[in-house]
Amino acid sequence: MQGIVRIILPTAIAIVITYFLLKEIDVQQIPKTLSRLSIKGLLIGFGCYCLLVWSKTLRFRELLGLGLRGYKLFPILALYTFWGNFLPMRTGDISYVYLMQRRQQVDATRGVASLLAASVIDLVLLTSLMFATASVLSPKLKGQLPWTFLYLMPLLIGVGLILVILLMCIAPDVCTTLANRGADALLRISSHFPRRISKFLAWTLNKVKQVVYELTALEFNTRFLKIWGYSVICLAIRFGFQCYLVGEMGVNIPLVEVLFALAFTNGFNLLPIQTIGNFGTTEFPFTFLLYHFGTPKQIGAVTGFSLHIIILLYCLPLGVYGFISSRQQRRRD
Repeated sequence: MQGIVRIILPTAIAIVITYFLLKEIDVQQIPKTLSRLSIKGLLIGFGCYCLLVWSKTLRFRELLGLGLRGYKLFPILALYTFWGNFLPMRTGDISYVYLMQRRQQVDATRGVASLLAASVIDLVLLTSLMFATASVLSPKLKGQLPWTFLYLMPLLIGVGLILVILLMCIAPDVCTTLANRGADALLRISSHFPRRISKFLAWTLNKVKQVVYELTALEFNTRFLKIWGYSVICLAIRFGFQCYLVGEMGVNIPLVEVLFALAFTNGFNLLPIQTIGNFGTTEFPFTFLLYHFGTPKQIGAVTGFSLHIIILLYCLPLGVYGFISSRQQRRRD
């Protein structure tokens, strides 16, 4: 029943949001916008996208502390990228945990911890980018969006996450102690619930504690710097090639505005709110923010849909490559 709900709910949300967005635009403008992209531009974009997945591969290799060559992990990240872009509510993350466990004998808890660590680092970088671009755009945005939304919220989230990371690196014992005490308190409360619910909560809290232990294993060393270095590279490639594609499509939107909208949209989609194919939940925040910069809804939505379609098309050959490589690996095993 839960599986059905997790499919039906995001599908319904995708249909509703996409419907209202498409009502605001001339749908024929999407293929016209895409047709302005040259073959050269598409190939450069695809090359950058492959480079992005390669950078993610190197980052997760460092996060997991695996002494492997990157090409052995690349098929796993290729499949993870494919499923992550098509499956709803971040269920694509399951493919990463499963494949790492199956192909590289990485414990599921370590896999989940690496995903959480990557998400936290990404959120720190995204909020920093949001704050920086909002500062550049502040004269244009004056009176358009609340000051807390533009500056205070990204700043507080970024600083808060940095403090959490520092605490985990500097005082891991404090973090594990707090996790144990919090889990014990919740377990005492859950003892008053029905047995099935209590049992599920106990299992969940145990997994959370294990994840905290894995996260506190990070230290300030060369590995830590590599993780952050690869994360910055991932961010630069991700937004660099998307801005390049927007420019190649001949869309008249300043790149700093595109950067702010992309940063907010990517941060928004770190939450488990994605629909199938992530349609609607990507275009809506992107169009909403560009509209407050003065970009007409028509141009913002068409640009968002066009960019999204290109990225999904880039995912297809990566997914096929990852699937074929996984089958070949199974045969060798």
